[in-house]
Amino acid sequence: MLRPNSAIKRRWLALVATAFIVGGLLAQPAMQWAALPMDRLHQQSLVLADKQGHWLHVRLLDHSYRLHPQGEISPVYINLLLAYEDRRFYQHLGIDPFAIGRATLSNLRHGKVVSGASTLSMQVSRLLRPHPRTLIGKARQSAGALWLEANYSKQEILHAYLTLAPFGANVEGIEMASRYWFDKPPTVLSHAEAALLVALPQRPAKHRPDRFPNIARKARDRVLRKGYENGLLSHAEYTDATLSPLPAKTLSFSQLDHHLADRAMARGLSGLVVTTLDGVLQRSLNAMSENWVLPLGVNMSALVLDRNGAMVAHLGSQDYFNARARGAVDFSVQARSPGSALKPLIYTFAETAGVLRFEEIYDDKHTDFGGYTPDNFDHSEKGQQTFGDALTRSHNRAAVEALKRLSPAVFESELRARGATLYGDIGLPIAVGGIGLTLEDLASLYTGLAHGQQSTEAYWLKDAAPVIRPVNDRSAARTTYHLRRVALPGNRARSATLNDFALKTGTGPRGSDALSLVYTRDNVIAVWVGSPNNAELPSHTGLQTAAPIALAVLDALGPSRPPLSLASGPAVKPDALRRQSMKVVFPADGVELAFPPGRDAIRPRLTGAEYPVSVVLNGQQVITLESSRDLLRFPSAGFWTVNIQDALSQHANLRLRVRGYDESGQ
Repeated sequence: MLRPNSAIKRRWLALVATAFIVGGLLAQPAMQWAALPMDRLHQQSLVLADKQGHWLHVRLLDHSYRLHPQGEISPVYINLLLAYEDRRFYQHLGIDPFAIGRATLSNLRHGKVVSGASTLSMQVSRLLRPHPRTLIGKARQSAGALWLEANYSKQEILHAYLTLAPFGANVEGIEMASRYWFDKPPTVLSHAEAALLVALPQRPAKHRPDRFPNIARKARDRVLRKGYENGLLSHAEYTDATLSPLPAKTLSFSQLDHHLADRAMARGLSGLVVTTLDGVLQRSLNAMSENWVLPLGVNMSALVLDRNGAMVAHLGSQDYFNARARGAVDFSVQARSPGSALKPLIYTFAETAGVLRFEEIYDDKHTDFGGYTPDNFDHSEKGQQTFGDALTRSHNRAAVEALKRLSPAVFESELRARGATLYGDIGLPIAVGGIGLTLEDLASLYTGLAHGQQSTEAYWLKDAAPVIRPVNDRSAARTTYHLRRVALPGNRARSATLNDFALKTGTGPRGSDALSLVYTRDNVIAVWVGSPNNAELPSHTGLQTAAPIALAVLDALGPSRPPLSLASGPAVKPDALRRQSMKVVFPADGVELAFPPGRDAIRPRLTGAEYPVSVVLNGQQVITLESSRDLLRFPSAGFWTVNIQDALSQHANLRLRVRGYDESGQ
């Protein structure tokens, strides 16, 4: 073996020392020159999935479809990829000298380029920072590969390749490619399918099986041959895979809810976003909407909530791309006139407040409500009827009377407490639709009627926490009873005295808005049909235009439990009603009282109480209030339980804290 002489040794050592010194001086600039822009790796297409994880809507990202792997990748694919592209992936540091030597010898032997030496790290470098096919470009690609290896693990680099690799058309990443070419996730790829997906990134345009099947087959079979030679496939598996057909066409990614995708992107969401939607029902709703014939310039919106507020299906408009009907607008979140659709809520809150009973007889005749003189839809006077019957027939004057007793301000407060917002002036015309409200808010409010106990704001992200609103009174069940007896649209025959669902419709001013709300104990269906520009549509009513659509959606839902029914009692005249129940207006339960110097008493304010009233403090001291003007004195500071009973044995219980009487308030 020849050994270098001492002079050569000295020159070699000097050269190595110089290289180390120069490398140290240039290390920082070199690293900056080699560093790769990683932003592209984190940019993903938006993919909306239903609650089962099935894809519903896929959005382009800068003219491409790209998504991180969403789970385990088939080991068949990974093994074939490494065997064909980078056998020493887990050994080299970004550049494989053995692969370079092997490729050089092979190319010299054939007299042309027949083999490359790019590692997966080098390919990721090129994908993150494309470069011209020059010596400088190749050098920077190699430097980028070294930078990747210095800053990321092998698994992270492989993950980057599986996200960015091009697979033909405008598809990037194994997750998108597997679904685009084979309509399946990459966890279950066959040998033939995996081999084609290994070959595609080499020449994405030329290896497309739908356009160049012969070239694609040869490329796939080369990958299979390499796998067989490396012991990854048995002879039988190799033979079967080479005989497998190629995909003749690609999959068109689903686009079932453009409006919900708009909402997701407005929130800055990307990647896989799992929703609460039911994929089967969403597809059914989309298919039905295509067959609903609407007049020119008229649009519609529909949504289905479960009893807990989760959005099961959603349609923002009939056709997202119909500019004439403003199809890109999501009308489920646009404030429109609800018509009579608020009446069940008005009656529910009014009975809960004790200001009316559904059995109470109301005389329907021309009435001046302080300058406001509403008329019924058919301009008739109905005479004596119960409020329950007035709700069933959607008479306007009775609803205005109920709202007057409750007060518009209290009604608005109740709606806001349940997450809804009214747009416009707050007054008695609210009862007949003289206000703006979104279809989504309206459906959310109706979950309180469907549930019978509480309402929940509509939500559509599966991992969102439901926002539960205050408990409703059992009057909600009575309201449901009446709405199971309402008239049905002309295309729907009644099969029993009570429907298996509750139905309420609403018609906005001059027919510009037609609404229908249908609910069972399991779901709320809300439909709006109207003019985006508020044009007059005299022939449109909620019953004839929107209700048939809502009932068709109900049929698509399948069997549902009918709403709760709590039968009303017999009709009673107003003067025969039991007086308003006792309520403590002041002090409220749980408050703290702090008296100024020299004061030790309060004047309780009770409504619906029959005097004299007995007050028991901490279960011992009894004080009698002869009238509403009497004072209630507390013997000392501290915590007090207050039990109140009036002459009719009506009870109320409070817990209060009374602070000290000295000037410091201690």
